[in-house]
Amino acid sequence: MPHTLFSLNFDVLSDILSHLSPRDATQLALASRAAYALALPRVVSDVTLGGLFHKPGNSAIAQLTAFCNFVLSPAPAWLGAPEARLDALQSLHVMRDAVRVRKDGMWTVDPSAAALLSTVIARARNLQKLTLWGSDALFAAYPNFGLNSSPSIRTLVLGGDIPSLPVLAQAFPRVRTLEFVPGGASCAPDWAIFTANQLNDAMSLGAWPGKLDRVDTGFPILPLACPVRQVDLRNPLVSDTYMLFCAREFLRRARPVVLSASVSADLTEEELCAVLDGEVVAPGLRFLDLVGDRCKGVKEGEAWMTHVANTLSTLQIPILGLSLSVTPSIPPMSIPHTFKWGESPTDEPTAPAEAVDLTKLARTVAEHAPSLQFVSLDLSSAAGAAENEKAWFRVYDGGAKRQVERMSEAEGREVKRKMRAFNRWD
Repeated sequence: MPHTLFSLNFDVLSDILSHLSPRDATQLALASRAAYALALPRVVSDVTLGGLFHKPGNSAIAQLTAFCNFVLSPAPAWLGAPEARLDALQSLHVMRDAVRVRKDGMWTVDPSAAALLSTVIARARNLQKLTLWGSDALFAAYPNFGLNSSPSIRTLVLGGDIPSLPVLAQAFPRVRTLEFVPGGASCAPDWAIFTANQLNDAMSLGAWPGKLDRVDTGFPILPLACPVRQVDLRNPLVSDTYMLFCAREFLRRARPVVLSASVSADLTEEELCAVLDGEVVAPGLRFLDLVGDRCKGVKEGEAWMTHVANTLSTLQIPILGLSLSVTPSIPPMSIPHTFKWGESPTDEPTAPAEAVDLTKLARTVAEHAPSLQFVSLDLSSAAGAAENEKAWFRVYDGGAKRQVERMSEAEGREVKRKMRAFNRWD
């Protein structure tokens, strides 16, 4: 008897299907009814609606309507339970145009489409990740959007115009991860930033209804006045009094255990100390991941890492893990040059920078942070640096002085991954 794909054990088939893209799974589903039943969960597991800017008008909203009606309608008996289609949905990405129609020459959100989408979000009991672009318009067109959302939603990704935090908290109270994606949300919305005189404003949220585990954002979110285990601040912090004030207030309220942030390589030790706030923010930190933005070269990167070490010493942070890396500076624009006949452009070779003794640098960092157990240093992106100018170290007490032991890249990355999972009891 010849063996076919469908003669394999179901567990084996499931593992094979997990490696197929939804598009490839769609092709498999067209082969037969058995293939359809097998492939459909993969087809609808990760869905993107809209983003069809090259298509005729209203085609995106037609796509959303067809999809929602498809997953909400009872599945045939041969496919499984009536909710089989909806139960397979795990990740949903909704673009702006998916809920918009053209009326009187203007694009506007269709309330009926928003209501239909909200029904799917409420009934999809295995939906784990929801991405919404332009969600402010969704709530404006349909105020009950997201209410009674599925408790299975753990990650909420937002781009474009975003409603205020209390609106989001009411609609998605059980979310554990908030992510504000680059794009329209790279600039802070009006509700996210306010002045020192507005710290007790009514827009201040206080504690999120559930426990927030992680916030990934390009800008400080001052209304979020509750502990967050992990905070990622993507936009580089520069030497600006107001920006540093907002960052400090955000971190003071969130009190992260794990903090990833990008800071200008020109930021002074005093400014970095002010952001980390030795009285409130620093005592709770266990893992710190800092990126020195626009570092001019290897030596400047080494100097910046030494500044960070001095900051740790000043704040007396009980930190267990530290990761330091840099990004290169933007080269100046070259002046156009008119070449003479027979002359060809030649690139001036960049002299390689003198290699940095990463072991010595790691030991210097370790001596400034007595509680440190792990340090990762990466200068490979600096101008003139070698590709292997990065290293991972285990830190331990060796008598009168702190000692460091170099680790393999695989082991170092694994330790870093585990430390990013630290909680307040580690």
